[in-house]
Amino acid sequence: MSDQMLDCAEALTLLQDYLKEELTIDNQTRVANHLAACGHCLQHEHFERNFLAALERAAKGVRCPDAVISRIRQSLRSTPPN
Repeated sequence: MSDQMLDCAEALTLLQDYLKEELTIDNQTRVANHLAACGHCLQHEHFERNFLAALERAAKGVRCPDAVISRIRQSLRSTPPN
């Protein structure tokens, strides 16, 4: 585990992944430690957390149109593998 403290730029770069719980335990701990010590970044964390919650509430019950799903599936079928 890295004991190196994150600076604000690094913490804010990782913030979205932190909120979505997509970081390694090491980076999750580093971001949490930074947020505990930095009021400026903590304000960003509160804003981003509230913004993501608002998006989630607004998207409840919204489904991708069937025509779009069909086009995506067709595109995936016709794309040759790498």
